[in-house]
Amino acid sequence: MIKTLLKIGIILVAAILGYNYFLGNPEEKAQSREIVGKVGDLGKDAWNLLKSERQKLKEGKYDGALEKLDGLYSNLRDKASELKDAGLLDRIDELNERRKELEQSLNKDAGELSADAKRKLDDLTAETEELMNEMEAQGQSAPH
Repeated sequence: MIKTLLKIGIILVAAILGYNYFLGNPEEKAQSREIVGKVGDLGKDAWNLLKSERQKLKEGKYDGALEKLDGLYSNLRDKASELKDAGLLDRIDELNERRKELEQSLNKDAGELSADAKRKLDDLTAETEELMNEMEAQGQSAPH
């Protein structure tokens, strides 16, 4: 029931945004373009950050990667709040908990990740990328 209400809410917001974007008065059109631009910019920035971090992880550079993922999760949490999607927020919280566990492992092992922890970190970034793809698709359901 809650999922259905959230979906209806998202569709309603997208419909209002689309209507204002194309058929609204000049003020409404400007506001709609601003909202669409902000969502697009946030998605692009977060996507670029993830690509950069993933490349660093592949090169074996783990310094600060977990902290940057924390910042990314904060941005994603904000976007999920804008989309009013509790399911996305729960998934972001779960990914962040896994990030914290890896951070504790890194601190415990004097800054070195074990092979298992490296695999978990790679899995974490891959799942984050999947989540970002889903969020980007939801954010682009509104007209451009």
